[in-house]
Amino acid sequence: MLKEKHHILIIDDNEDILFMLKAMLEMKGFNITPKDSPENIESFIETISPDLILMDMLLSGADGREVCRKIKMNKAIAHIPIIMISALPDADVSCLQAGTDYFLGKPFEMTDLFSTVEKALLPVNI
Repeated sequence: MLKEKHHILIIDDNEDILFMLKAMLEMKGFNITPKDSPENIESFIETISPDLILMDMLLSGADGREVCRKIKMNKAIAHIPIIMISALPDADVSCLQAGTDYFLGKPFEMTDLFSTVEKALLPVNI
């Protein structure tokens, strides 16, 4: 896992999934902020300054792809990588078109989650 303690924002309206993701990532040494809705998301992200956003595609009353587009259009937070998760078939294409950086299809193995998180947090090699 990465040496530096990174801050991850998890947005999911399913309490059980939110709890499980938070617990698993904290066990790997990450600092986690859970959020159960995308309400006021842009100002919330600006306030907490996460290193990574892990978000479900379907949120109560909101489409994660639209939330992703708003985040990526905001210059102050557009640089933050987003991992979108979904159980819908072929959702990867529409999520990537919306601007998400990485996609995980549900159900996924924890090893896949950890490797995607590591990849998303690695510094860009130029």
